Amino acid sequence: MENGIASTPILATVARVTTLAEATASELAGRQPPLRLRPADLLGVPLASAVAALLVTQGWDATAIVPLAVAAFAAPALARIDTAERRLPNAITLPLLLLGALACVVRLLTGDPALLVALGCGVILLVMAITGGMGMGDVKLGTALALATATLGWAVPLAGLAASVMVGGIAGLLALVAGRRTVAFGPWLLVGHALAAVAAALRVV
Repeated sequence: MENGIASTPILATVARVTTLAEATASELAGRQPPLRLRPADLLGVPLASAVAALLVTQGWDATAIVPLAVAAFAAPALARIDTAERRLPNAITLPLLLLGALACVVRLLTGDPALLVALGCGVILLVMAITGGMGMGDVKLGTALALATATLGWAVPLAGLAASVMVGGIAGLLALVAGRRTVAFGPWLLVGHALAAVAAALRVV
């Protein structure tokens, strides 16, 4: 009897990992709905411009400016799609991942552990996905944002992840009170990392 009880969480974890793997394979095989942008997504243009201007005036280099400005450009579309469709398209998240990884590799060559910290955040997000707290789209977006914000300092992605969990948790509670069972986590990943990035860019922390 005890073995049966003990095996239940293991079986649930295996089932969850299998589901995530199948969903990821399906996405990578191109079996996602076509990406359709909307006029509201163009808000990313002034947002990216504002981010770039802030970083330039604060003396940050291109290694930080490029991935963060591109992430800001993509943010409105990601938030809209995840809220409406509960998905985060690979067509957006994978380029963000690649760009952030390249920036962190540059940082790593100078002895900055940003890449390692960002990947650690990705592992935390993956564990949360396996336990049912989010989907693989959230893992990819969260890791991409961790990589981008890590260019501002190794502690920034950790602060961004903590802020995301905090604001996302509050949003989840409010959704439950309103009678909704689920809430898109992507927008809150964006908000949490944005808060941490702005604070770091201004050298507040």
